[in-house]
Amino acid sequence: MRFRDDRDVRWRVGRRWLPWRRRTKVPDWGSGIDSTSLGDDPISAIIGIVLAVLMLPVLLLALVVGLEFLLLLLLVPVWVGIRVLFGLPWTVVVRRDGKVVHEEQVRGWRASEARIEAIGAQLRDGRGLAAIRANR
Repeated sequence: MRFRDDRDVRWRVGRRWLPWRRRTKVPDWGSGIDSTSLGDDPISAIIGIVLAVLMLPVLLLALVVGLEFLLLLLLVPVWVGIRVLFGLPWTVVVRRDGKVVHEEQVRGWRASEARIEAIGAQLRDGRGLAAIRANR
């Protein structure tokens, strides 16, 4: 559930599907190089090699992010099945402007959905995080 409160703060309340937070993030390094064409002379070849060496860390980071994403895609069905079979609690996460500000464990899918709705209603009413922590 995503919404903005009366003070224009972005809130997001939902479940964490896996037992850990995603760690890898791709930084924003700007728009990059505007021109992709290089000439045929040796200077252009040297510039191209230097740019390729500089791009190597970016490509490795993209590879790591892609592999982590594939691993997550493989593990989500397994982890959800384990949660359902063994009755493990869901982690309800509250984010304010993208930062995690509150987490709590709720046992059961319907109970976690009800808790998400209750937290969202409390935040929309302007009661804040203190009320959420008090009403666990």
